Amino acid sequence: MNLFDNQNLHIGISTKKDGPMKGSLENRSLFFKNKNLNDKIIISADLVHENRVVIVDDIKEGQLIKNCDALITCRTEHLLTITVADCLPIYFYDKNKKVIALAHAGWRGVFSQIVLKVINVFENHYGSSLKDIEVFVGPHIRDCHFEVQNDLINKFKISDYITRDEKMYINLSEIVKKQLFQLGIGENNVNISDECTYCLGDKYFSYRRDKLPELKTTIAYLGLK
Repeated sequence: MNLFDNQNLHIGISTKKDGPMKGSLENRSLFFKNKNLNDKIIISADLVHENRVVIVDDIKEGQLIKNCDALITCRTEHLLTITVADCLPIYFYDKNKKVIALAHAGWRGVFSQIVLKVINVFENHYGSSLKDIEVFVGPHIRDCHFEVQNDLINKFKISDYITRDEKMYINLSEIVKKQLFQLGIGENNVNISDECTYCLGDKYFSYRRDKLPELKTTIAYLGLK
């Protein structure tokens, strides 16, 4: 299962060739126009590296939703978006209730279990069944390059860390997968991109690799058809 191949969704992520998306309304507008999505109500999460989920069903015009890292809706006119530059873009789809969510997770979002918060909204607000929820983690920095220092050592289980050449690394998407399985999401309903934003310098921006004074990001999007 790969949500990027789902014919019921508008789903994807921009690349470097589309230009930086954080703070550039021009690049965003052109990108969504090229995707024939400029007639959608485009809703963006402000991104504060926490785990707050906002239901946006009642939103009537495009806007930035403050103080959140995840958006959820059942409206076909909505297009959910987040910006990323190494963090995990996490796409959710309930194929039965026709509900979607899009979450942004760095290590803080993973540690605070943002996926749990999202799944709770699916169940408690929309009446979703766990067997119907599909999850896809898009391109992100993988354990080949996500080195961690002592300040993160106590945040996760020791089994989550990988030691190479006396350095420690962590696989955030693997932790997310475990969290989803613990919640009751089936193994066949979880898919993770093998693309590393750090490795693919010609394709994706990377906060850790680029170390630019001004953050450059791609934009992930999700909408119902």
